Amino acid sequence: MNRHESEDIEVTYDPRRCIHAAECVRGLRSVFDPNRKPWIDPSAAPAGAIAEVISRCPTGALHFQRRDGGPNEAPSPNTIVPAENGPLYLRGQVVVENNDGAAIGRDTRMALCRCGASRHKPYCDGMHEKVGFEAPGCANPQAPDPHVAAADDSDLTIHVVPNGPLLVSGAYEFRPHEEASETREGGAFCRCGASSNKPFCDGTHKKIGFVAE
Repeated sequence: MNRHESEDIEVTYDPRRCIHAAECVRGLRSVFDPNRKPWIDPSAAPAGAIAEVISRCPTGALHFQRRDGGPNEAPSPNTIVPAENGPLYLRGQVVVENNDGAAIGRDTRMALCRCGASRHKPYCDGMHEKVGFEAPGCANPQAPDPHVAAADDSDLTIHVVPNGPLLVSGAYEFRPHEEASETREGGAFCRCGASSNKPFCDGTHKKIGFVAE
């Protein structure tokens, strides 16, 4: 975890979870400049502007802590959005747990692998682009969804089944593509990349011998 500090804000960056969605670079190049070392300069813009741009980071690679008395990030409503040819994007009060039920991750923003090739499972590491993963989904997964209700205090729990799918517990808004949105509860999402019913699991992981903790 890398830390970058100014008087008004602290920015943390986890390179393992960055898949170069570039929301930060497009949103505030003065602070997030990949051609500069260090590439993050939190003194180059007001803390509020930095916080707003970091909140767009879909993977949770970037986070912030305000030092100027401004508000820290509040969880969004629980949402799951499969990106076209890409990962599952999740927002809300997201908890990832292992097969023993122990929490191994908790965040307000995540990108989880669904191509089966990530080297940092259950998180996406961008390998879907290298392996040519193809699957239907949202072409613009970061666009706001007008149908999402206000956030509540409930967790969206993702249970990682060894050699199997991602089992979801809790209510969430599901947006399979730009023109559709529905409230769902629970579900099993494919993470082997081979389901014929993507983004949902259809048991193909057993047929292909998918192996992942």
